[in-house]
Amino acid sequence: MKKLRDIADIRAGYAFRERLEYDAKGNVRVVQLNDLTLQNRVAFETAIRVRLLAETEPYALHKGDLVFRSRGLRTTAALMEEDAADVILAAPFFRIRIKDTALVNPGYLTWYIASRPAQRFFTERQTGTSVNMVKSQELSELPVEVPPLAVQEQIAEIAKLSEREQQIQTELNEKRKTYIEAVLLKTAKKEI
Repeated sequence: MKKLRDIADIRAGYAFRERLEYDAKGNVRVVQLNDLTLQNRVAFETAIRVRLLAETEPYALHKGDLVFRSRGLRTTAALMEEDAADVILAAPFFRIRIKDTALVNPGYLTWYIASRPAQRFFTERQTGTSVNMVKSQELSELPVEVPPLAVQEQIAEIAKLSEREQQIQTELNEKRKTYIEAVLLKTAKKEI
């Protein structure tokens, strides 16, 4: 068992002082809450483009980085699955960058942060009255099970397949509901 701070660097996102304004010629895209999918992935292609004159590299997201939701009901992490040179992270998110990918698999860590033990850890340490919040110090103290890399890769793959299965099941249920409604409406029209 290791603490998160031992296996990863944690950094807060860029704190913007004013509302973000879209700029087609902007030099960076900013990942915000709506750019994180329900499947815990970073959809950086939807990130707003802005012009930022400040140094952006400390806030840059790279393939394998995790974006941790520090506020709200969900304290999970989303995985940056692709590399993009111009993507930064906005506060109040934290960027988690694994120190040694030969020791820890990013997909595994994403899964682990969403696991019951990790969620219990966060729930016990959240602060705030109207909005729950996990502070950087608390996040860094998260105890993480670190099995051999091969096991981590298997867990990450199974977790990914399970998410995909759930997504397909949801789509199937929606299609079934639409089909049944259409049949029932057709039946109702025949009876009138």
